[in-house]
Amino acid sequence: MSQILLTSLSGALTLLVFASFIPQIHHVWLRKEAGRVSLNYLQWNLIHSTETLCVAFFLTINVGEDVPLWWAHLPKIALDWVNLTQLAGVWILFNVWYFLAIYYSPISRVHKAKRIALYILFLNVSLIPLVIDATTDLFCPLGDLSCDLLEQWPLMVLLGLHTKLIRPVTVGLLVLSFYEQARQPRVDISITGLKVQALAFFVSSVCWTFRVFMPWKMIGEHVPLESLYANVVIWFEMLGFAVGGDAIFAIGQCVLLRLELRKMHDDASQTAGERQPLLDPPQERVEEV
Repeated sequence: MSQILLTSLSGALTLLVFASFIPQIHHVWLRKEAGRVSLNYLQWNLIHSTETLCVAFFLTINVGEDVPLWWAHLPKIALDWVNLTQLAGVWILFNVWYFLAIYYSPISRVHKAKRIALYILFLNVSLIPLVIDATTDLFCPLGDLSCDLLEQWPLMVLLGLHTKLIRPVTVGLLVLSFYEQARQPRVDISITGLKVQALAFFVSSVCWTFRVFMPWKMIGEHVPLESLYANVVIWFEMLGFAVGGDAIFAIGQCVLLRLELRKMHDDASQTAGERQPLLDPPQERVEEV
């Protein structure tokens, strides 16, 4: 597949992913109420989205221009910026959805302030340092031969902290977020939004493998088992976070969609059952005669 075609398809998929948030945001905005939307569901999805953007931002912008790493191509191409745009857009839309739900939530102002403070704290150990470095060149880029190794350690520590510790935690939160929402008496999320998001993020999870740079040549035919295992681990750390995150979100939205449709069916059956006695007596009297 040519780069131009792949970039065009990736751009179209990015627009589809963005559009999938419109029904959800419109649903909260129209109802002016978010009491039955789990804030844990939204906040944990937002934190996972922040973590995903953090790692992609690092691998695209904060590394040295001539450092061959996973994810971004060397030299960078238009597709790399489309990929980063998708993750940044998803993060922005999750912010809009979350803060809109916070605004209309019936919880106390103190509780709202605590949730926002927790999110800001996470930003201070994820995106904010990377944005500061990208705009001010605060830290020495990885692979820059003009810098001493000790001058590169802040970014090295930050990358290791996120890939080895923070990301597994955020993936766990992502999975638990759907349990938190499923516990609600009603899902109270846009049915159309659930359908479109499940489709868009499933397709996105499949396409990530073709959209990012992967050094397959590192895995040859005669690679020792230890090296193969190491490359699999690196794949999960440097690419699997996007593939797995989108796949989990798509599956989670499918589960919520199934639960909501089942509850709607049960409600309809219950309503029909309540009306039935009002219609049956005349028929019963005829049969008795």
